[in-house]
Amino acid sequence: MNPTFTRVWLVLTCLVFCTIHTTWGQTATAALGGTVVSVTGSPVAGAAVTAIHLPTGLRRAAATDSAGIFSIPDALVGGPFAVQVTQPSFRTQVITNVFLSADKAVQLSIALAPDVVQVGTRRIDRTVLESAVPVDVIDMRELLATGPQTDLTQILNYSVPSFNSTRQTSADGADHVDPSSLRGLSPDQMLVLVNGKRRHTTALINLLGSRGVGNVGYDLNTVSSNAIDRIEVLRDGAAAQYGSDAIAGVMNINLRADNKGGNVLLSTGITSAGDGLSTLFSLNKGFKLGQKGFLNLTGDVDYRGATTRQYSRSLNSWPVFSSNRASEDSALAANGKTYRDFEQVNGDAKIRNYRLLYNLGAPLSNKVSFYSFGGFNYRRGRAVAPWVLPSAQPADIVDSIFPLGYQPNINTRIHDASGAAGITASLGQWKLDVSHVVGLNRMHYDVSNTLNSTLGTASPTQFDAGGLQFRQNVTNATLSRLFPQVLAGTNVAFGTEYRTENYLIFAGEEASWKDYGRGAAGASGGAQGFIGFDPAAAIEGNRNNIGGFVDVEADITKKWTIGTAVRFENYSDFGSAFIYKLNTRLQLAKFLSVRAGYNTGFRAPSLQQALYRQLTLLPVNNGVVYTGIFNNQSEVTRAAGIPALQPEKSRNFSAGLILTPSPALTFTVDAYQIAIDDRIILSGLLGQGITPALDAALTQANATNAQFFTNAVNTRTQGLDLVASYRRPVGRGNFLASLAANFNRNTIRSIDVPTAFAKLQSDDDLGNNYVDQRQLSLIETGNPKSKLILNTSYEVGKFNLLVRNVRYGQVSSYDFNFDPLAEGSYYLVFKPRLTTDLQLSYKPKQALQLTAGVNNLFNVQPNTIAEAARNGNPPIGFKTQAEFDAYFQNKYGQPSYLPYDFDILPYHSHQMNFNGTFFYLKAVYNFGL
Repeated sequence: MNPTFTRVWLVLTCLVFCTIHTTWGQTATAALGGTVVSVTGSPVAGAAVTAIHLPTGLRRAAATDSAGIFSIPDALVGGPFAVQVTQPSFRTQVITNVFLSADKAVQLSIALAPDVVQVGTRRIDRTVLESAVPVDVIDMRELLATGPQTDLTQILNYSVPSFNSTRQTSADGADHVDPSSLRGLSPDQMLVLVNGKRRHTTALINLLGSRGVGNVGYDLNTVSSNAIDRIEVLRDGAAAQYGSDAIAGVMNINLRADNKGGNVLLSTGITSAGDGLSTLFSLNKGFKLGQKGFLNLTGDVDYRGATTRQYSRSLNSWPVFSSNRASEDSALAANGKTYRDFEQVNGDAKIRNYRLLYNLGAPLSNKVSFYSFGGFNYRRGRAVAPWVLPSAQPADIVDSIFPLGYQPNINTRIHDASGAAGITASLGQWKLDVSHVVGLNRMHYDVSNTLNSTLGTASPTQFDAGGLQFRQNVTNATLSRLFPQVLAGTNVAFGTEYRTENYLIFAGEEASWKDYGRGAAGASGGAQGFIGFDPAAAIEGNRNNIGGFVDVEADITKKWTIGTAVRFENYSDFGSAFIYKLNTRLQLAKFLSVRAGYNTGFRAPSLQQALYRQLTLLPVNNGVVYTGIFNNQSEVTRAAGIPALQPEKSRNFSAGLILTPSPALTFTVDAYQIAIDDRIILSGLLGQGITPALDAALTQANATNAQFFTNAVNTRTQGLDLVASYRRPVGRGNFLASLAANFNRNTIRSIDVPTAFAKLQSDDDLGNNYVDQRQLSLIETGNPKSKLILNTSYEVGKFNLLVRNVRYGQVSSYDFNFDPLAEGSYYLVFKPRLTTDLQLSYKPKQALQLTAGVNNLFNVQPNTIAEAARNGNPPIGFKTQAEFDAYFQNKYGQPSYLPYDFDILPYHSHQMNFNGTFFYLKAVYNFGL
């Protein structure tokens, strides 16, 4: 550990205990006590009661007994105090302006409201521990105020083990939009709701990254974390309740609904390498509308700097001038350059975000209320493509513009907007909820520091490359009613939903995609680094669907609940789907409950998958390869005999138990199995020689290889989720420990291959399969096999100390095979990693909280690609890397450059962030307290 950090840590620790000792040791004391009950009058045992002396910030803590009684006999005299009461399954309550005197004990009577969940049930009185399905509840107010992360995806990545998200690098658009997944499945198999309403997806399809290749997900970072009250993550299939996509689970983002107060948040941090500067300024404010209404507004600005790690250049992979060392050194010297002048930016993209969000609710009468919410996000991003160098692409060097090569910038402008409006109305005993939600995501590319080499000296260095747009409209109506006298209480809900979607690709300027034929022989057409969308790729498509559902949840007895839901949906582009869900929860003892469920589900092919088309330039060490991604309407697709896309279908079984052996300890464990048929993936790189019809179509399309979206794989996912939490008063403070873990295994049950490609799907020709090695391995082992998060914290006086440990399980996958080589590619194994975070928070006064912390204290990084290759295997069964290198030299007449880009792009974005240690400071001021 750094000596300076050690000295600072010792000083802070001394300050904590010295403050506690001197303050509590010299002051007269008073008694505080009372009872804690639920709103129904039942005593709440094990509730943590903390008395906070606001002038000093000093705290005394106690826990309620079996009768709900607590006692704090030696609190400070005077005040004011804030008394905070917390207990799992109840909303935290704070009583303010409590004053104590030495001659009279103060007795409080506190009633806690249940902390109900909105996802996985349509009852309005279900708590987390009473839910028949596993739900994680994330308190964003607490996490955002102290944690190192500010992006929503990264906050969740460090909070929910079954949730995974890593920033992508050198993956075109995915550098700007973090893909995320649940339970090791694809990004598009998780449904996201905001305030219980369906959120729109991004327009982007992930194509080159390590996560979610061929999938469309949600851009969670368009939502300001400071605008969120809490997030509920349902870890179970719920398509019968919420519709398409909810195969792995559902995330519901609940926005703040405060009608007063607010906060100002400032966060900044930087990596130990001195790059990746991150800053966030955010402002939240609540306003009262009328007597009972509210308007909550949030605006923020954040910046994230680019990062680069372990850059190097290998003569085998990416030399600048020559793969001969003498020639390389001579050319570098002649031009007054070193490899540092050709540094490849290979980490996080540079990002600027501007966000505005609102949440509004107001009663229109005693029986009717109006609500609305929405927001806007503008993002400007800059990622970087690999250098264009004289060694690999001499024809794409224009001496009068970039004589020594250039590193293209892939820039994006993302506009994301959403708005929702609805009413809730009481119709006798029934409750009606009618709403309409509109969402839009637009991603516009512009490429800079590059050129179209076929224009020669007339080439510009910046291009408008076109872009993508997705728009969604959802109209929903739901009727629900609780029948308290039917059995022990039965809730019935039914409703309908109508959804329309629009997707378009708009072309870039002509110079961004056209081959003018005026450059050097062999020059590549279009903007180098990212070819713009051409008129043939420009397309617009629409579809609509209508669905209806019935949802019944019945308490057979007070200890036994059964829930069921059925849903029918009809899509304009592929037909209909009928699915259902059944779950149950049984309380066997006061401290033990069990739950289980079975559901069927589906995921409709996204419009993006059905319509996307683009010609992509993939640089390899001896030139470029043009790969076309062709949609279902393409002549190339029809010539290849690729079937039209159909929906994915799933069957999900889960079983678990909830154990509460004491009020201070809760423990849940849930096992699951998810079988998915007809999963949609992106095919392998299919080139010449398969069928004459495909050969002719590729030539006509000016593509070397083709890829297609196809229902090709049937999979099985099995896993286990564990969540444990322990909290109790220790000494003069509160101790909290929580452990959450996910263990996950994906298996490919079978592969469906069209007849024309059957001969390719064999072990004899791994580099040219219908579904290639990499795609299959990303499905099976591309997510961590396990992920464990251990948090331990102690809060005393004005201070709170937290230590977080995160263990990422092993990840493995085949490397890219851009050429494609018949031998296939390296099998890369990224071994498990354990990181440690440390943070110290200080409250000089109740409204102000200051936090200093270190993320990844010991600078743990994942295996590099070169290390992962040594951990794994070389292609086609060679025993050693040296043996394969000799074979490669003999067959291809040049040294092996595999794994691809191991020198300039040393990491894959599989497992965890590779930026290393990150130091940060945060300040939050809460006004209106």
